[in-house]
Amino acid sequence: MNQRFDTILKSGTVVNQDGEGVRDIGLSNGRIAEIGGLGQASAAEVIDCKGLHILPGVIDTQVHFREPGQTHKETWKLVRAAPSSEA
Repeated sequence: MNQRFDTILKSGTVVNQDGEGVRDIGLSNGRIAEIGGLGQASAAEVIDCKGLHILPGVIDTQVHFREPGQTHKETWKLVRAAPSSEA
């Protein structure tokens, strides 16, 4: 059966309770639906995460948003990989 997700994070180094390994993450309705080999799955958006570490469920409690004002001192930077053409 071909699984369908909203987004697939492809080939990222996932670090979780199972250890560290290259895996795919399928996202549906803004939530992690599956972690593993999703080579047969499809999605509206596929993001190539090769060479990137993904820590699902980890919250960085030391992020400083500096709102309101002083945004030049923010420690939070959104980094998003470019979507691949594998959708």
